[in-house]
Amino acid sequence: MTQHTVSPTDSARIPLDRSAFAPPRPAPHALERTLFDDTTPVPYRWLRDSRAPEVIDHFAAENAYTDQHTAHLEALRIELAARTDQPTPHLELSAPVLLDGWWYIDRADPADGATFSRVRDHDSLRGPSGTPQIVPGRLLDGEKILIEDCVGTIGIAISPDHRLVARAEASLGGCRVIVIDAESGEEVDRSIVGAGPDLVFSADSRSLLHTRLDDLGRRHQVLCHQLGTPAAEDAVLVEERDHWAQLSLSRARDGSAALIRSSSPTGSEVWLVDLSSPRTAPRSVTGRVRDAHPVVEHAGDRLLVITEERGSRRSVLRQAPLDAAGELPDGPALLTARDGEHFESVEAFAGAVALQMRCDGLPEVRILPRCPDGSLDILGMYVMGRRGELDAVRMEPTPDWHQRTLRYRLDSFLTPPRIIEHDLDTGASTELLRVDLPGYDASRYVERRLWATSADGTRVPISLFARSDVPADGTAPCLLYGEGAFGTAVDPILQLESLAIADRGVVIAVAHVRGGGELGPNWHRQGRGLRKTNSFDDFVACADHLVATGWAAEGRLGAVGTGAGGLLVGAAANRAPQRFRAVVAGTPLVDPLETLLDSDVMLTLEEWAEWGDPAGDEATYRSQRGYSPAENIRETEYPAVFAWTALEGTDVPAACAAIWVAQLRERVTSDPALRPILLRATATMGSAGDPRVEGVAWLLDQLGAATLGE
Repeated sequence: MTQHTVSPTDSARIPLDRSAFAPPRPAPHALERTLFDDTTPVPYRWLRDSRAPEVIDHFAAENAYTDQHTAHLEALRIELAARTDQPTPHLELSAPVLLDGWWYIDRADPADGATFSRVRDHDSLRGPSGTPQIVPGRLLDGEKILIEDCVGTIGIAISPDHRLVARAEASLGGCRVIVIDAESGEEVDRSIVGAGPDLVFSADSRSLLHTRLDDLGRRHQVLCHQLGTPAAEDAVLVEERDHWAQLSLSRARDGSAALIRSSSPTGSEVWLVDLSSPRTAPRSVTGRVRDAHPVVEHAGDRLLVITEERGSRRSVLRQAPLDAAGELPDGPALLTARDGEHFESVEAFAGAVALQMRCDGLPEVRILPRCPDGSLDILGMYVMGRRGELDAVRMEPTPDWHQRTLRYRLDSFLTPPRIIEHDLDTGASTELLRVDLPGYDASRYVERRLWATSADGTRVPISLFARSDVPADGTAPCLLYGEGAFGTAVDPILQLESLAIADRGVVIAVAHVRGGGELGPNWHRQGRGLRKTNSFDDFVACADHLVATGWAAEGRLGAVGTGAGGLLVGAAANRAPQRFRAVVAGTPLVDPLETLLDSDVMLTLEEWAEWGDPAGDEATYRSQRGYSPAENIRETEYPAVFAWTALEGTDVPAACAAIWVAQLRERVTSDPALRPILLRATATMGSAGDPRVEGVAWLLDQLGAATLGE
């Protein structure tokens, strides 16, 4: 059993005298920022000139200092890298898909390469699971390769008569679209260039709908191309003039229509195209919708629409007639989300509807049977596939309108990824594929859902993973990870890195703070813009809860975040420096105010919507001035810090980390030999020597878990 009873003191963990290592001290310049009558010193702004010789020299000095402090961890770093870099089975599982009597097969095995093929369905072809059994390096009887090399192919469409295959090949300036005869392999058309990956055939298989990119790489048009004619003659069906919006295109499962969607951070619109008359002007179903993104699904004889309820902002599932035009339906709700629920999407089949949703922070699928008249049997609704405490269930592609089996992917901290098929008639589930992890024994680990209470009383979910013999008695080291921005959900998934950390007796916890998407759009809204500080309160509350419940030892809790997650852990360290023993921040946005005010930093509308405009809005400025990690460091003892970044190839300027580190060294009172503040800067992301692995090795050492074992 792992021993946790001896908490490592700072002095016991220093194998050599690192006090002789002098940290880099960049010279402060007499620079100030004045905005909205607030004058603030910004002495290290000059570090933002990444090409200046003195800045390049400074990053070199930081790397040399970090080398000195991490040299003793080289063996541990190599060991971790060996565990996390070992060849692993492909996590993007793909099982053969049945459509109109044809099995379509994605092969992505070293023995096969990346190919796309098909074979006619027959009884002798199916294995015990009801699907063809794929043997790497060997084709099935009658299997024909349709695309020899799928590397670079980012979109595929099959014509309704299964005679043609269209593929979108990535290239500079957009995709080249190539259409071949599936039987002979001969090219039918290759005149479309500068396209997006979205491809939909017309009902008669004579035309192809596609998107076109503008000079900025934005899908700004949907066009109809008649096969065999010059692309210059393509009819423009929709053109999106809002340069912040982007179009997407998909085919209704029953094949009767295509759906065109325009989406931007500030609004959306959805159109329908009749595929029997593809050059007819599309009909707007929703009209222009501001500050909302309704989901529209073609359900054969009706439309299904997910919207938000006015006031409560709960998800609502409604239906609308096929000829709906110009505005969202406002009739009675078929289904309304309860507390802790959010509806993400809906997929319609002839005999059932699958509702993809989130429930208490986890992805879940509910099945609604359809009655003979096509209506939904709300009372017959049931949950598909969830059994474990942290199971994450997501729909897998099931393109056949009349299909009576639906596929889903199941992930958790304990479960290797697997693809499962659910029978709508019997309720039985059959496992089709799973990732095989040799030597992995799920019984050696546990996963838990915990709930912390934030400063304003909001309950915040925590996902936890640990070895099963680690006691919740207040002695275990713990790593707390968080992101909390852009509505991104961090869902449970089994990772080799997590196993390598947990095997050392470290508890791994994920704080699903506001600003993320785990509990839906409103959860995101509560942690962005002027309400961003909720994210930091949530993270500190999660840290406190882990200590209070015995999952983390006092003084052995580490915080980890990347990008916006770096902002999260940096701000949390300012709020509660005594709570964390060490912080690892990758490409961290820890100088957000200066970054947003920097005219040389190109920002997207999504980023402006997330953070606000501090140059034009005083409330935003003062909010960010109050939480920016680099501008709110206290003169007290702080956690040890390992920041890593790259000089090129990241969304966050490397100067953010450098300025934060310089300000920390200037103000904190911690002993730099015992609680060092380090910065690792690589030339580019993906450079030799992964700073992520180095950061993990450093954190394990700081938490006294570098040598823990069985």
